Amino acid sequence: MNGTKTATLTLWVTLTCLVGFGMFVMKNKVQSLEKELAQINSNIQDDVKTIHVLNAEWSHLNNPSRLRELASKHISLNPLQAEQIINYSALPFEYERDDANRRMIAQRNISNQAEQNRLKRFAKAQR
Repeated sequence: MNGTKTATLTLWVTLTCLVGFGMFVMKNKVQSLEKELAQINSNIQDDVKTIHVLNAEWSHLNNPSRLRELASKHISLNPLQAEQIINYSALPFEYERDDANRRMIAQRNISNQAEQNRLKRFAKAQR
């Protein structure tokens, strides 16, 4: 009977120690996971703040009045003139082998179209 009590006591002490050790390990694991979660949440908040800042910067950079001002300052574009518009038929679509001939035909077609536009404008001005 004394041996059974000792064995039972030893079993309960061992089981209690194993449960205590298991709880200690689980507590440490939970704490490390909570730290990791807090770090991830902190990173998410930082990323959200960064996205808000980038959206604000993007809105500022794409402001139409700012872009218009920069375009007028750095790009010297003039309004489109009527002479610059040509018909589709004025484009060269003859498929010769040498590029010089093709360039010459294109220049001739474009200059003919520009001359026709000038004559039309001149005729309108005389009316």
